Amino acid sequence: VWSRPFIQRSSALGFLTVGMGAGAAGLVVMGLLTGRVAVLGSFGAPQWIAGVYLGVGGGALAFILWVLALERATPTRVANTMTVNPVAAGLLATQLVGEPITLNLVIGLIAVFAGIWIATTQTGKS
Repeated sequence: VWSRPFIQRSSALGFLTVGMGAGAAGLVVMGLLTGRVAVLGSFGAPQWIAGVYLGVGGGALAFILWVLALERATPTRVANTMTVNPVAAGLLATQLVGEPITLNLVIGLIAVFAGIWIATTQTGKS
């Protein structure tokens, strides 16, 4: 909600760059303060590939799409896209790793879809 004026004043890419840069800087500082950066030395190719995939696909690409959506739609509509992520992950897990479809999953899916419907449905007020 508060980001729209910043996006309009600069650009989606500028806003994205500042946001991702601030987040990365914070992670580096915390990694250095806690000594966790040393763990990176033990990473092999699979860990680096996974890290790049998560950073680019799950981080940067998702954030780019989020910022572009905020330029074009209401915050309520854009926020609803975040509720779809765990739904998609749960359904994909049933196919890729054989995660069972339990009653809890079904109830959760129904609750998420009901929440999206409630948030996006117009009230009858004129």
